[in-house]
Amino acid sequence: MNLPRGESLQSITQNHGDLSKNVAFQLRLRQALVAAQESAKQAALLMIDFDRRENVDADDVNLFPAFLEMVGSRLSGALSHSDAVCRLTGGETAVLLPSLRNPEEASLVAKAILEKVEQPFLLSGLRVDVRPRIGIAMFPQHSTTAPGLMQCAETALIKARRTKQSFVMYSAEQNQAQRQALRLSELRQAIVRDQLFLLYQPKVNLKSGAIAGLEVLTRWQHPEHGLILPDEFIPLAERTGLIIPLALWVLHRSLVQCRKWSDLGIDLGVAVNLSMWNLEALELPEQIAGLLKGVGVASRKLELEITESVIMDDPHRVMRTMKAIKDLGVTFTIDDFGTGYSSLAHLKKFPVTCIKIDKSFVRNMETDKDDAVIVRSLIELAHNLGLKVVAEGVETVEAKEMLKEYGCDEAQGYYFSRPVPTSDITRFFNASPTPPPRESYDDIQQISPSID
Repeated sequence: MNLPRGESLQSITQNHGDLSKNVAFQLRLRQALVAAQESAKQAALLMIDFDRRENVDADDVNLFPAFLEMVGSRLSGALSHSDAVCRLTGGETAVLLPSLRNPEEASLVAKAILEKVEQPFLLSGLRVDVRPRIGIAMFPQHSTTAPGLMQCAETALIKARRTKQSFVMYSAEQNQAQRQALRLSELRQAIVRDQLFLLYQPKVNLKSGAIAGLEVLTRWQHPEHGLILPDEFIPLAERTGLIIPLALWVLHRSLVQCRKWSDLGIDLGVAVNLSMWNLEALELPEQIAGLLKGVGVASRKLELEITESVIMDDPHRVMRTMKAIKDLGVTFTIDDFGTGYSSLAHLKKFPVTCIKIDKSFVRNMETDKDDAVIVRSLIELAHNLGLKVVAEGVETVEAKEMLKEYGCDEAQGYYFSRPVPTSDITRFFNASPTPPPRESYDDIQQISPSID
């Protein structure tokens, strides 16, 4: 796992491919913590991610791996021979500094990494600007275990993203309730003991005003800490492998509910989010086929939402998995489109039928002309490629009308409905099988405003 100077990050991730690379890195981390304890030294774990990868989208699936290789080469110039690096699922990079005297040395390494990586890249003739964020956790000050140190570093990285700082050193004050709630054993028990529950947010056909489908959203009702949102527990699930049983639990519960609605004469499909961990599982197509057959739901009623980063992490493998699932009759949507590093021209190579324009563009398009131009252009380009377009984050009637004018197919957001429980969707359709565009949505919107 050591990264000698001059060796690229890409070669490291190839040597430790798929799920094993995370396990191998955690083993290396545990060994380093034992060695640091015996030598009375300190150790640091750095989590690195990028807010922006402009132009890393381009014309072939080899561009993003080439970008990672260049990042790795620059990282090697800022690290010593004893340091270790691993690219984690989701595009984040973990850096282990196994022998330090104090936290200031970790901060100096973080600054050296930033100095190397912040410089623009030249990749296939394209200038690529990146904005790295780093979260730092120290052994033994912040945690004495490998999983705990990774969680602390992730918490610091989240703060770096939110506060737009280049790097953040973890402190116990950083979301203490989150740190206490999100223990691996508790999340595992939450799945087993049904502490998790699903909410549904309608997607609305902008021409007819009818509900076109439902996005499934997962929540965790913790017995001590109350309601926990996905942003707090999904990262833990991804890093520990629990995202695989969690996703299967969500898929099963969603399809069971879809069947119940179908038995009531309510023809609704569900959209479930998947992560890179799920698409790395070779058995996923077979598992989905088994769930559809076992529950008795037509494949057309299941839609899978994935982000751009999921596709670009391992394009060839993802392509194979997606095609196998598409052959079942299941459709794919690219979620949060516009915030990643792909393009419509690139995505046309993948078996997707829809894109969802990220809410960061939609929410401001009434007052921001640039956002309005981006939204309109994305709609036109997607339609030219034969893709359906859904707009997220619609909160006003003005935004809805602009999207209708631009020819957007569907929309979702608080203007129509907050995420609501199963019972509210059932009651809504029993009262109004073919809902008008606005007035009836108030019935949904007002029921559970506090659970989102």
